[in-house]
Formats: sequence, C-alpha cells, structure tokens
Amino acid sequence: MTMSEERRETPDEVAARENYRKAIVALNLKRPQLALELMSKVLRVQPESTHALALMAAAALRNKDYLQAENAIREALRLDPQSSRHHLLYGIILLAKSQPLQAQTELEKARELEPLNPWPYYFLGASYLSFRPQPLADKARPYVYKAVELDPEEARLQALLAYQASIDGNLALAQQAYLRALALEPQNAAILSDYGDFLLNYQARPQEALPILKEAIRLDPQEKATQQRLLQAIRAAHPLYQPILSYRTFLRRLPPSLRRGFGCGAVLLICVIGRLLLFLVKQIAELSIIERSSQLLNIAVAMMCLGFLIITPYGLFLIYRTVMPPLLLFLIKRGWIK
Repeated sequence: MTMSEERRETPDEVAARENYRKAIVALNLKRPQLALELMSKVLRVQPESTHALALMAAAALRNKDYLQAENAIREALRLDPQSSRHHLLYGIILLAKSQPLQAQTELEKARELEPLNPWPYYFLGASYLSFRPQPLADKARPYVYKAVELDPEEARLQALLAYQASIDGNLALAQQAYLRALALEPQNAAILSDYGDFLLNYQARPQEALPILKEAIRLDPQEKATQQRLLQAIRAAHPLYQPILSYRTFLRRLPPSLRRGFGCGAVLLICVIGRLLLFLVKQIAELSIIERSSQLLNIAVAMMCLGFLIITPYGLFLIYRTVMPPLLLFLIKRGWIK
C-alpha cells in the first residue's frame, strides 16, 4: 500500500469539502453572500485550489462584487492558465464590468482551448450584440449560429438566436426560436421578458406582450429591465400610443443600413422641400409686386399653404412622439391607466 493510499483527510479538509458543497447549494438558492463566506473558509484551508477560486469568483460575480470576482479568477488562471472554463468565467466577469474588448480576448482563449463548448461562442455573440448604440450583428452572427449548432437543446442559446434574428430582420426565425426556447424552459424569466419585448417592439402586439411580461415579473420581480418593458407594454396598449408604436415597428423592420439614415433623411427631405418652397414663394411674391399681378400673388399664397400642409403634420408628429410617451408613463405610474 502506497503512502498516498494510506493518507486520510484531515478534519480541516473534510470541513472544506463540506463547505464547498454548501457553497454550491447556496449559489443555486441565489444566496451569493453565504456562498462567499463559505468559500472564504475553504480557501483558508486550500488557498491554491483552482476549483475553489473559480467558485469564489462565480459567487462574487453573482454578488456584483466585480473586483473580488476578478481577483479570484485571475489567481485561478495564474495556477491553471490552460483552463478553458476559467478563461470563460473571466470573460463573463469582464462583460459584467462593461469591458467587452478585454472580455472578447478571454472568450476567444476559452473557445480555442475548448472548441466544442458552446458557451464561449454564446458569450462572444452576446458581447457583439450588446454593443451600443448599434449591435454588431455581422460579427455576432457566426458565433451565435455555431453555439446553437453545438447545443440546439439549450434554451438560452435559442433565445440569443432569436435576438440575432430580430436584429437581422428575420422575424419568422426569431418567433420560432423564442417559442423553441420557451418550450425548453417555460419558467425562464429572462426569456419570457425578451419574448415580450420582441412582441412589443418588433411585432407591435402589446396585448400579447402584456401577459408574458407579467409572468416574467412574477418569476423575477426585482428585474429592472422587465419592469420597464411592462410599463412600455401598458403604455403601448393604449390607443393614443398606437401611431408611435407603428412608426417604431416600421423603423425596426427596416434593414440596419436604412434604419440608421431614415430619420435623418426624412428631416433633411422636409428641410429641403421647405427651403425650396420658401425660395419659390419669395421669388413669385417679389415678381407679383414688380408686375403688380394679383394672380402671381395668389400663386405665392397657395404655395405657402402647400408648404404648411407638407411640413406641419411632420412637425406635429414629432411633438406628439416627444410628449405622449412620458405623459402616458406618468398616468400609468399614478394608476390612472392599467
């Protein structure tokens, strides 16, 4: 019998193993602070356990203590630099810290070390889709589709595919992917929230979005994004908001290249038409004075009225879009619209 076979666990090692198990249970129960306390005890006994350091980083991430999470995972990577899962977790932490470029470097390392793991592809795709003001859909697409190819039965991957398809304008695929995701995980609050947002902003179906968003709130009442989406759905279901909702849906359905320039192009066109009409009215009015022609003066007045008919509705709609959303939101928060 070898020395390693004769070795027995010390009481401290037994306690560390038990605390490690309890920390996993605490994380599953959404109690990250308790998990952190337990992992601190584990690391006092096993300071170079990469598994313990990674679990500490995951618990700190859940607790939104990003500095502690980063320190723990960096130490784990120092001890085991070839761990794909450690690079993946570090990338997720950097995404939470709003450092997408650094996160993508870590996620690429995770992908290279474990090319058949769908999660590096998932988070790489998500990182490109989270860019603001415009998601980088072309860069995200190969990662999103590869992630789904590797694990088509994972609900979160289907939900990301649905979001990618929404941005690409493929609404049929987006609808199909959301329904597939919900069939796999019908009680997933995040997917319900995203599907409600899709029905609201891409399909202009606020009445259908409302019960879905209410269910998402019931499952996760603290999620701020879902709360905002529910308020939007209540507002959008009101008849006074329908013109704005239709306009926004029309813009979202345009290809990204057209969507960016549509608003600017419309304003520019109105300004050009207005400026041209003003120039013509001025020239005709001056000519009518010189020629003392009442007929030319009538033409100038008619053209001025035409200019107002073209420009005024657009201006009124811009004012309507500015005023109506906050007004309806105020009425909803006061309880006058439900």
